[in-house]
Amino acid sequence: MIQHSFIHMQGVGKATEEKLWHRGITTWSLYEEAHERGEKLPMPGTVLPGIRTSRRRYEEGDLLHFQGLMPAGEAWRLFPGFQETTCYLDIETTGDGPWCDITTIALYDGNTVRTYVNGENLADFAEAVSGFTTVVTYNGKCFDIPVIRRVLGIPMEMAHIDLRYVLGSLGIKGGLKRCEETLGMGRTDLAGVDGSSAVVMWDRYRQSGDRRYLETLLAYNVADTVNMEPLLVEACRMRRNALPEGARFPLPTPGSPRLPYAPDHGVIEEMRRIYRSSHGNLW
Repeated sequence: MIQHSFIHMQGVGKATEEKLWHRGITTWSLYEEAHERGEKLPMPGTVLPGIRTSRRRYEEGDLLHFQGLMPAGEAWRLFPGFQETTCYLDIETTGDGPWCDITTIALYDGNTVRTYVNGENLADFAEAVSGFTTVVTYNGKCFDIPVIRRVLGIPMEMAHIDLRYVLGSLGIKGGLKRCEETLGMGRTDLAGVDGSSAVVMWDRYRQSGDRRYLETLLAYNVADTVNMEPLLVEACRMRRNALPEGARFPLPTPGSPRLPYAPDHGVIEEMRRIYRSSHGNLW
């Protein structure tokens, strides 16, 4: 999709890009060919140099260049064609606001789930995430990525697709689980468990050493992470279907990974009781 994009070039907005597409100028090469034929085109003085730079950065696999120039809601364009080097991540924390510590991280590459736990293997996350060109989060722009940088000292210098903005640009809003429900991806086994429950489970695990709390926390963390792939694919599909034929792109089918953890029913019921006491009798 990047090679169909002009929106990252100086002076080009969505309206101009859409006009180009509907004229049949759906790739950088087609713009150059139209210019050589003498067609009147918008902003050739900035678009032609932009194409040359874009082609070089694309061939280098420098997706961070494009992400830095696109609106956050358009970052979905970084996914088609690059899913093999895209990962999905979500962190859980101690819940202490901006000074929180990381408790667990789930990392998913479209095939395999890996988890990292404070006090066990959290330091291994830096090497694991370094092999990806793009990271996908939900609200990670404001939370996960800054916390990872502060707590672990990892620069996280790769392209970033924040689903909060991508889905929000499609009118799908209200938090990750609300977005899942809107698109028919609810999770019944973890219903009634939220971020505050994750903090409680970590505290109970640290106090008691009972790994049922940790494994249920990890199951919740993993669910947040693996569900980002079908959400991103659906967002890309919705965008693709609105494009002219020449700008459409193939999409992968989301995988069905083996989930390494299952929530403990007793822990889930305990978290639901806590949830009911603070949110009302919803479960």
